[in-house]
Amino acid sequence: MKEGKDPEEVSVLRRKRIGIFGGSFDPVHEGHIYLAALAKAEADLDEIWFLPCQISPHKLATPPSSAQVRVEALNLAIRDLPWARVDQTEVEIDGPSYSYLTLQKLNKKFPNHEWFWIMGGDQWKMLPKWMHPQKLAELASFIVMVRNGQAVYPMPGYRMQVVAGEHPASATSIRQALAKGEQEIPYLDPEVGRLLRSSKGNL
Repeated sequence: MKEGKDPEEVSVLRRKRIGIFGGSFDPVHEGHIYLAALAKAEADLDEIWFLPCQISPHKLATPPSSAQVRVEALNLAIRDLPWARVDQTEVEIDGPSYSYLTLQKLNKKFPNHEWFWIMGGDQWKMLPKWMHPQKLAELASFIVMVRNGQAVYPMPGYRMQVVAGEHPASATSIRQALAKGEQEIPYLDPEVGRLLRSSKGNL
């Protein structure tokens, strides 16, 4: 009779499932955390890595706030989440960040991980226009977060899973509230708010 594998051995052999959640996070808010937790649960991920960019190639005309402040804010926002971490691969480079290059670097550093790229429905529709999207697809499956009622469809050559969920938080509204000096801002972690108010150039 063939013996089964030891549970610990199976655990070692299983590739860790990592969700990459990229963005400006300018600033990070409760909506980001909610969607990350939802993606983790629906796709059975082990961890979510928040990936703040230095500057998005899609937003070259409107560069985000200080990368250092955004990273500090992210670390504050996930302080009680053992399954989350902040990866600084993209903020450590100058200029725009390209997803396929980022994932190539991460895969070289962590070759035994299984990668899942988290994006919104609008981004999914624009994916073919990204820089070398097929190279990104070679290394990752895609988790597409859609608003209620939003329709997205599979594309040949891309592995994808749709997760439905939305949150009312808006980074733009939060930045405006901070600029007005408001103290209690919906969907903004109070500790993150204190950091942003005390940091120069955060808006």
